[in-house]
This record gives sequence, C-alpha cells and structure tokens, in this order.
Amino acid sequence: MIWTSKISPLIKDVELRKPPVIVKVNKFTEESAKRFHVEMAQAHNSGQKVIPIVIDSYGGQVYALMSMISAIESSDLPVATIVEGKAMSCGAVLLTFGEQGMRFANPNATVMIHDVSSGGH
Repeated sequence: MIWTSKISPLIKDVELRKPPVIVKVNKFTEESAKRFHVEMAQAHNSGQKVIPIVIDSYGGQVYALMSMISAIESSDLPVATIVEGKAMSCGAVLLTFGEQGMRFANPNATVMIHDVSSGGH
C-alpha cells in the first residue's frame, strides 16, 4: 500500500525549534559558572520565552555566583528561578535574581541564608 498526503500550498513551512533549555545549578564553582553562561546563551537561541533556572545547591564560591548574576542581569529574556530541594547560601541569593513574580520554591524546599563571612578565624 502506498501512503500519500497532500499539504495545502497555503501552509507555510514550520520552523523546527530546539527543545527548551532548563539551566540547573547544583554548585557554585568557576566551572559551573562557565557552564551557566553557555546554557544561558543556548536558551537565548532556542526560541523560548522564559529561561527557567532550577536551583538545588548547598552554595559555593561567591565569585561564581557574581558571574551567574551578571549573566542573568544581561539576559534579554525574563528569568524564572525555581528551588527544588535546597537553595543555601549562594543558592538563596541566586533565587532572588529571578524576575519579579517568577521566583518559586517547592513547598518542601529549604532556603537558607547566613551572615557574610570572610573565611578568617
């Protein structure tokens, strides 16, 4: 059996889009900050309307956090921050950089912030 189909010439070609990018943050290191920047760029090129950032982290290096914040602040797309599990220290700060009205935490998630420490004794 031969299967045929006729498509109306009035229908335009549909552009295939890339799957949406979900940026996941588990660590705050130089390596994870570089990956964060790459994923943010991929999200901008995917055609999605919002960049979701899923946080599940005990925290980490402040300079890695600052790099991630810079990427969010220079984003052309709105950013939604979502806590699944835990957002501690740097993770809690990153949560606050989601677009207003787009900051979420799972009801069973833990968000923990602490005083700034210099690492000295």
